Amino acid sequence: MRRAALAALVVLAALAAPAAAHQASVTYSTATVDGAAVDYQIRVAAADLAEPAGRDPTTPIRVAELDAATWRTIAGYVTARIAIASDAGPCTAGPATAHADGSDALITWRATCARPLATLAITYDLFFDIDPGHDAALRVIVPGQEPADTILVVDANRFVWDLAEPPPSGALAFIRAGVHHVATGLDHVAFVLALLIAVVIVGVGGGWQRRALVPSLRATAVLVSAFTLAHSLTLIAAALGWVSLPARLVECAIAASIVWTAAAAAIRPGARGGWAVAFGFGLMHGLGFARMLTPLLPPGDVIVPLLCFNVGVELAQLTIVIVALPTTWLLARAIGAAAYRRYALPAFAAVLGALGLVWLIERVFAVRLLGL
Repeated sequence: MRRAALAALVVLAALAAPAAAHQASVTYSTATVDGAAVDYQIRVAAADLAEPAGRDPTTPIRVAELDAATWRTIAGYVTARIAIASDAGPCTAGPATAHADGSDALITWRATCARPLATLAITYDLFFDIDPGHDAALRVIVPGQEPADTILVVDANRFVWDLAEPPPSGALAFIRAGVHHVATGLDHVAFVLALLIAVVIVGVGGGWQRRALVPSLRATAVLVSAFTLAHSLTLIAAALGWVSLPARLVECAIAASIVWTAAAAAIRPGARGGWAVAFGFGLMHGLGFARMLTPLLPPGDVIVPLLCFNVGVELAQLTIVIVALPTTWLLARAIGAAAYRRYALPAFAAVLGALGLVWLIERVFAVRLLGL
């Protein structure tokens, strides 16, 4: 019995193991094709300059105080990790300049190709070794064409465009970004798991019994649908600029939602109104997703990227459900509903609640404990 509970706990924890908090590093690049050359410009936040500048990552950097030697180091670090090529082969990067632009660093250079480009390929390897949750927003400009907007992530870091064709659709990139942000968003994963851990049992006559599979699926569908509807509404509204709340308030509320939901699952599993709790907290999670998405949206039409990002979020969320629900259902079947209620459910809730509490402390007091 204990071995089965431990195995299920390991499976659920593994869902969150590689994850990080909602907010990851972001860079903004523009590549402009000019005959046989590509002018590349990238904006990097000061908070992400420690490694490129060869500095201690724990020491804040003020770009206005950097000297010429440090700017050269930054320029070399960045250009070595972004490769530009054409149908004729690699393009040669010329001297790069790096300087302060407001509170950010702006790095620019020209890559020269063997002949006028018929195909453009950009391979982006910047920051992924430091932050697997990093996003690279890229806009490619080709004379006579509509700009191409995309997002490059660690497992999809290459952009290719046959310049004789219309620009590649960014829809898949934004779907992929939605999946990526759930996969690397431990707090979102933890909340979904907290919603699901009590679904497979139900109180009957003072005791507990395991729900049959179909009723378990139905109960899960109600909770997940309420959560999905809520975070979709606020994601869209916030990304379009219709609603805004302070970032720290949103992140603290997300952490608190995990603590509350995990505690409720352990203390009163199956209590009425679970869908309302899922909906209410889902509103805050949607605002958290919007904080990630809004900086990545292209300056033009945002509706399609926004909807595609949300599709990616739902696909990733569905994956969590597909793994977590059978795991808990089979465990309840193996050890019995009473043992699941007494041992497994409190163990799951304790792990998830502890994570939420750590995040809440970190976000309220602006301290770093686990750094997850």
